Amino acid sequence: MTPYDYMPEGPLQRALNRIDRLNWDLGGIFLWLSNACLLVMLGLTVATIILRPLSLAAYWMWPWTMVFFIWLSFFGFFAMYARLKDVRVDFIAGLFGPIGMAVTRVLSDAATLAVTGVLLWQLPQVIATSRGVYDGAILPAGFELPRLALSIPLFISAALVAITALIDLAKMASGMPENVADHHPES
Repeated sequence: MTPYDYMPEGPLQRALNRIDRLNWDLGGIFLWLSNACLLVMLGLTVATIILRPLSLAAYWMWPWTMVFFIWLSFFGFFAMYARLKDVRVDFIAGLFGPIGMAVTRVLSDAATLAVTGVLLWQLPQVIATSRGVYDGAILPAGFELPRLALSIPLFISAALVAITALIDLAKMASGMPENVADHHPES
């Protein structure tokens, strides 16, 4: 069930559902960003494989492949969480019925907030220590990519994942169902 499958009842639920839909759509944008990073990585890798025997491969291709791999992972962090592609073990919670599902929902959101909280807490230290450039990741103007640019997608994703957990807790408090992935679509 996605936020688009739920019909909210009251004004609070309608507002939460709108926020949840925006979050779902933002997860889709991050999924596209992740896929774009993967496509660029693949293109650079193929170009390197084809051009290296011809002695035409540029030095900057490998560093940029690594930059896009890092960005792919960090954009994917939010995309996977928001679009319900994370690992779940609902069958265990299901053994305890609705109470088990509610408890695991709260525990999952609390764990998510703890992990993203630690990541975001480290933001000032990362900013302070991210000096210099990523060697070889040359920008069109001739400068190399600042090292801090590698971490920006992580902190954006971490903040959005934390917001997603808060949205889910608010939905639970207002009696709305949890977004769940449908692993067995009917024909």
